[in-house]
Amino acid sequence: MTLEQVAVAAEIEDAASVRMSQYQRGVHTPRFSIAQNLAKALDVPVEFFYSPDDQTAELLLQWHSLSKARRGELLKSLDSHY
Repeated sequence: MTLEQVAVAAEIEDAASVRMSQYQRGVHTPRFSIAQNLAKALDVPVEFFYSPDDQTAELLLQWHSLSKARRGELLKSLDSHY
């Protein structure tokens, strides 16, 4: 997807490709509602944009890709270790 296509999918209208480029370079930070639209357009959890490091971001992407049932199984498994 191009920056402009992502902007359109996220319903960002004003100078879409310029604004998207600014977000990507960290010049501007999108409002949370825009971050939610971007996450939906890119099929990632919104938390992905706020990840402190690459490992956490990868974990969020993996979690997002799991079914609700599988997430429950993993949580139950983690609970049994504590």
